[in-house]
Amino acid sequence: MATTRNKSWSEALVTEEICTWHTSGRPLYSHYMRQNYQELLAAGIRYYGTWRAAVEAAGIPYDSVRKYRDWSKERIVETIQRLQKDGVDLSFRSMMLSKYAPMVYAAIRPNHFGSWKDALTASGLAPEEIYRYRSWDDESILTEIRRLNAEGADLSSKKMDETANPLIATARRRFGNWGTAVERAGIDYSAVRRRRRWTRELVLAEIRELRAANADLRSGEIRHARPALFAAACKARFFGSWTKALQAADEMATTAAPASAILA
Repeated sequence: MATTRNKSWSEALVTEEICTWHTSGRPLYSHYMRQNYQELLAAGIRYYGTWRAAVEAAGIPYDSVRKYRDWSKERIVETIQRLQKDGVDLSFRSMMLSKYAPMVYAAIRPNHFGSWKDALTASGLAPEEIYRYRSWDDESILTEIRRLNAEGADLSSKKMDETANPLIATARRRFGNWGTAVERAGIDYSAVRRRRRWTRELVLAEIRELRAANADLRSGEIRHARPALFAAACKARFFGSWTKALQAADEMATTAAPASAILA
């Protein structure tokens, strides 16, 4: 919020106030002044024509206060990724109204990313997802959480953060934290946190146990009855599909250790 000083301004007072502000170590770039000392900004422009001219009239090189010059591409990416994990609204409008506006100005410069969308993409985020989730209401977020759970997705906050999923950022903003959002979706978050970490061996052990119990191993049945197992088996780093997982279990049937040994 801009600060009102109610001063009777003059050129001398403008330069004096700029020097005092600068000596205190506070930023002097125009966006910050607009939010924190709008009266001084307006007076500087009124008496000197531009804010840059007012700052330089006070003996301060304006390039030294243009904070966006300090934002390298690497620093922009690192900051965006950190803000995403903290649940900050990364939409362009929200960022321009925040203290990170200088970073946005730097990001959209031609010698950086050229646009905020490209900066988000370079940070490993999907801009369309950020804006899509931002437009959702609470119930839409809860519905998405339930859908992911039904598909066997790992809903732990660590995994959701690792995948840079804007859903978790939006849920944190709306519900305070990820655990609360999961609970509001009707899912026991303590169970989510205890969810096993799948490996190839564990998938094979589960399949062998199901086969020993004469369970129906058709993909449609497993997808419904054991969604987490099905999803793990289909991951590219494991087997890529349920059929290939079954084939691997068959091939290892004669040499694999008992399931109880693997799960112990």
